[in-house]
Amino acid sequence: MFARRGLLLLAALLFCASAMSSAANAQIGLDISTGACIFPDHDNLGLADAMQRAARGDCPGRLSTGEMRDSWLVKSGLALAQKPAEPLSIHLKQTLFEEVTLFVRYADGTVWTTRHDAASAARHTELGGMFRLRIPWRPGTIETIALHAEKVVDPRGAFVRPAVENARAESIETERQSLTYGLFGGVILATLFFNLVLLVWLRYAFLFFYCGMTAATLFYGIAASGILMRLLPAGLPPMLGNVVAEAILPVMLWFAVVFTITLLERGAVHMRLGIAGIALATLQVGAGVIALITLFLAPEMLHFPLAAVNILGALTMALIFPLAIIAWRRGSRIILIYTVAWAVPLAGAFARILVALGFIETSAFIEDSYFYAMCLECVLSMIGIAYRISNIRAERDEARAREIELTYLAETDALTGLLNRRAFIEYGIRRSGKGKLKSRLLLIDIDHFKTVNDGFGHEFGDRVLREAGRLIESISPVNAVAGRLGGEEFALIVPYAERDDTAGTILRAFRSTPMTDGIRITVSIGSASGIIADDRTWRQVYRRADAALYEAKRTGRDRHVAATGPDDPSVATAA
Repeated sequence: MFARRGLLLLAALLFCASAMSSAANAQIGLDISTGACIFPDHDNLGLADAMQRAARGDCPGRLSTGEMRDSWLVKSGLALAQKPAEPLSIHLKQTLFEEVTLFVRYADGTVWTTRHDAASAARHTELGGMFRLRIPWRPGTIETIALHAEKVVDPRGAFVRPAVENARAESIETERQSLTYGLFGGVILATLFFNLVLLVWLRYAFLFFYCGMTAATLFYGIAASGILMRLLPAGLPPMLGNVVAEAILPVMLWFAVVFTITLLERGAVHMRLGIAGIALATLQVGAGVIALITLFLAPEMLHFPLAAVNILGALTMALIFPLAIIAWRRGSRIILIYTVAWAVPLAGAFARILVALGFIETSAFIEDSYFYAMCLECVLSMIGIAYRISNIRAERDEARAREIELTYLAETDALTGLLNRRAFIEYGIRRSGKGKLKSRLLLIDIDHFKTVNDGFGHEFGDRVLREAGRLIESISPVNAVAGRLGGEEFALIVPYAERDDTAGTILRAFRSTPMTDGIRITVSIGSASGIIADDRTWRQVYRRADAALYEAKRTGRDRHVAATGPDDPSVATAA
């Protein structure tokens, strides 16, 4: 059932993903990073000096990893004419910087400026971790657009996916981001609720850690989407949302590592690698906390804890691969589904770490792939969790069946199938109701059984014992406990009653029922009543019943003698 629902959800995910791709392709906008001049600003250049440098072609492009500095993006040679009904705006990814100033230079030399800083961050921030600076309409042609970012920490620079968009492109981008985050939030919330219900119901440890990972993923989406900046009061650093997202990722990875270890079958996990993964993930969580503190106390040092977060994350994820390979070689049945579920998210996360460390260039696909990958992971993981739960249930049922089998072997007489002496005594004590219920013990001994063994052989005698045991069990009261105490001696414990003819029933049954090869046997029965609450009371009742059995044999066999007093059995009339 879980697998079918998961596949249906996966089909819906793929359909929505294709719809998002269509929306993205329909976007109308101008990428101003193509052909733009991007360079670090060491000299506090003004717009005119920045435009002169751009005209000279002195444009190294990207920042060096670990630097905190200002930078410029200058895009000249434009011929953008605004329409009153379709104003233009600058739209770009919020990265790790404190302020951005937008300069718009018209053909007549007029320059219009606006700033994106702590005071205006909540107003400018949009869904998707983007921010938008709207250009008011005025007649004339826009010739140059320049962006000046201050105190940039992100090695990607401050200008990630910058674009000029009109109202129609803005609407399409808003719809695309709404669809992306709506799908992401819906799948994550559904997965979290689904696994919380399973956690309450089944109480498996791996479900707890998966719920923790899913909750961390949800908080990451809130931080990375820009919603956090819109909810928090104004005046906070614009890069707070990104730093919070970077600090939440280690928490999610910590839960993911522990989830992996607890999900896999016992014996499939390489414990040293697992402990190393947990240790690295814990250090990464600590680095994330330090990054948040550094943002407020010493933002110029922020690149150090962020680099530690990404390096430790890469090392932690690198350990997952040998863990999976070892688990597969040790015969894990769940590892294939787990690997398929996590291959895409891990690859995306690793790519984002390489971008954050400055080794590769970012792209729209890398920036947004995490959300699609996590939706896919949630669907596949739900299938994998359902499969693991089914395996656990099968293992539990198998263990329970084995336990029942071992209990049966430990408690059962191998020859007759009745309870053995030890189990018979335990059941007899158990049914006394903590010493409150009185019982009657019947000791049943086959008459002249030695003659049967000597005359027909021990194998024949064993068959007689088996048939005698089956006969006693078949005619015993429903609430009786039957057992074989050893040799040819059987026993019954029945609830006490003043008028009880169980012994007479047994005597008559043996007289009228031929055994194997038609031979007939009789039995002698001795009985005693009392409360069998422990070993001491068992011995007391047993001695009295045994004395009564001896009296039955001494006085002619094929009869029942009941002990009426502590030491004085009286002869009952033979049935």
